[in-house]
Amino acid sequence: MHGTQKLGSYWRHIPENGDRECCTNCQITELMEHILINCEATARTLIWQLAKDLWPHTHIPWPEINLGIILGSGSITLPNAPQEEHEDQTLGTQRNRARGARHLLQILVSEAAHLIWVLRCERVIKYNGRQHPDKDIKARWLHVINTRLTEDKLIASKVKRDKQTLRTVRETWEPILKRFIDLPHNWVHQHEVLVGRRSTHLAREGHMI
Repeated sequence: MHGTQKLGSYWRHIPENGDRECCTNCQITELMEHILINCEATARTLIWQLAKDLWPHTHIPWPEINLGIILGSGSITLPNAPQEEHEDQTLGTQRNRARGARHLLQILVSEAAHLIWVLRCERVIKYNGRQHPDKDIKARWLHVINTRLTEDKLIASKVKRDKQTLRTVRETWEPILKRFIDLPHNWVHQHEVLVGRRSTHLAREGHMI
C-alpha cells in the first residue's frame, strides 16, 4: 500500500506512459484510496454494494468503508454490535456468534477490496479503460465468495477438524446461507450442497451464494 503499487505520479515522467497517472474513469490522480474508496467506476461501487447486501446481521450496522478499515481488515472489530437478548442464549453462544460475524466482516471487506483492485488492473491494462459489465462483476464476486466459503469448509472439515473451527465456520456462513437455501445439519461436510451446480444455478438467477 505504501508506494508498492505503480500508481499516480509514478508514471508522470515515464515516456509514453504519462497518461497512466490519472484514473481512466475520473480523470484525477490515481491513488490507492481513490481506487478503493472514491472512484466512480462501476466495479468499485457495485462490489461494495454487493458486499453490503450480503451482510446478514441486521443488528450490526455495516461499517462506513474507508482505507483504514481496509488496511486493518485482518483485525477488524464489529462496529457498535449490541448483544442479542434471548433468555436461552448463553454467554458462550453470544461469543461464538460475535466471532462468526467478525470473521465474515473481515472476509467481505478484504475480498471486496482485492477484487476491486483486480478489476481496476484489468480495466486499465487489458481493456484500455472499458468498464466491466455488471453481470460480469456480479459473477466474479459470486465466484470469490464461494471460493472463500469452500476454503473455510475444507479447513474445518479436512484440515483442523476440531469443534471450535467447525463452530466458527457455521457461525460465519449460516446467517448468509439460510437466506438462500435449506441447509442440512452437516452442510460443512457436504461440499456438493453449496458449490458446483447449485452455485451456478444461483449465479444465473443473479443471487448471491
